[in-house]
Amino acid sequence: MAAAAFDQLRSFFPVVTPTNEEQYQAAMTRPWSQTCWTPAAGYVYLSTVQKLTEALAIVRNTATKFAVRTTGHNPNVGFSSAGETALVLDIGQLKSKELLTTEKGTARFGSGNTWGEVYTWLEERGLSAIGGGMGALPNLHGLGADGVRNFEVLLADGSLINANANENSDLYRALKGGGSNFGIVTRFDLETYPLINVQYTINLYNPEDHLAINQATVAVQQAMEEDPKIGMFTNFNNGFVAVGLFYGDHPAEPPKAFEPFHNLKSLLTTVLPSTNGTLLSLAQAMGHAQTSQKRSICTVTTQASHDLYEEVYKAWVEVCKSLPTGAVLHYTIQPLGKAGVQAGKDRGENIMGLESVPQCWWVFTCEWPKDGSDDAAAQKAVDTMSEKVQSLAKAKGVLLDYKSMTFATASQKVLGSYGVENIKRMQEAAAKYDPNGVFQKLQNGGFLLCNNI
Repeated sequence: MAAAAFDQLRSFFPVVTPTNEEQYQAAMTRPWSQTCWTPAAGYVYLSTVQKLTEALAIVRNTATKFAVRTTGHNPNVGFSSAGETALVLDIGQLKSKELLTTEKGTARFGSGNTWGEVYTWLEERGLSAIGGGMGALPNLHGLGADGVRNFEVLLADGSLINANANENSDLYRALKGGGSNFGIVTRFDLETYPLINVQYTINLYNPEDHLAINQATVAVQQAMEEDPKIGMFTNFNNGFVAVGLFYGDHPAEPPKAFEPFHNLKSLLTTVLPSTNGTLLSLAQAMGHAQTSQKRSICTVTTQASHDLYEEVYKAWVEVCKSLPTGAVLHYTIQPLGKAGVQAGKDRGENIMGLESVPQCWWVFTCEWPKDGSDDAAAQKAVDTMSEKVQSLAKAKGVLLDYKSMTFATASQKVLGSYGVENIKRMQEAAAKYDPNGVFQKLQNGGFLLCNNI
């Protein structure tokens, strides 16, 4: 099937196959995680929506398995990568950028843009937008999906439609968290704001002080409920705990809410001194060269609980002992307040079914070298952390159903965590906009309704 598709595709589009050894190797090794360096039947580079439409028609008519790729950042094998019987449709060249004059406060971006490119382009015009997933200040403006005013979507039958609050509104809601079940999003129209100022700092602490660090984390998380300008993360790593403290303004003095961290005696070093900047400068400051490694991630969502945070730390210490040589397991506490959940509802509501409680989106990440380590052992460490944290949280009555698609491993039932009513809405939208189930049957991977409930 892939061969039949290639015979047609190569007549119209740039196609990279194993016969183009150097180009093929570059295409295969583009994903962020080496676990996704899998040998696809070929890579098809599509520079316009029209070309994507034509390529999708060929893939559909030849019943060829396919994956859609922009940056290839998802570490789950097969989600934006493919095996030898499937094609990768690369849409990283869809980089259009436009400020709308007809709809004030809206900017259009092709889906091939990175968030760094979006931030840079907007800041040059004195504007900001909220990035994908959970940004630095989720309690002010909600999640990245909540800031999308319109999706341009290529459906399986070749139709190019818009989904927004007034047009195909059922699809609009489903796309705000529902993944790749309905079509290929070719453009996002984003809500913009006057330039968002952020004060930020990142400190490293000694993990031996975990009790006080977890207490400080919960204290700041509680302060979020009174002040939505507060954002933070706490990352437990090998030999240090990295804490990022963010404030959606440029206050003359550091917010009092951050004093629990400033008062800790276990500071190792300040890697990012208190800085008055923007979302762009924060993203640039936190960015670093990515080493070439294999990676696996998973997620759990819980309510805030110091007792739980301590139990998670102890479980992590034990699981780390099982890691193969060269592997590192770290985890991040990412708080979201009730204001962040409400911000999504105020913007038309997403499909994720978030509960209106102070919560934490945990992400557990294992990184290990390509050679000399046991893939199965590294994956088992991630899975074990997920199981242990869910068990601990359930026993304490603080486990929440929701799982973040951004941080989930392939086996986690992300869509099933959204609640019965939202599952039904997604199924109805998929049946309506993809009645032949092309994205369920031919899509190579992803959190699909056919297997993720």
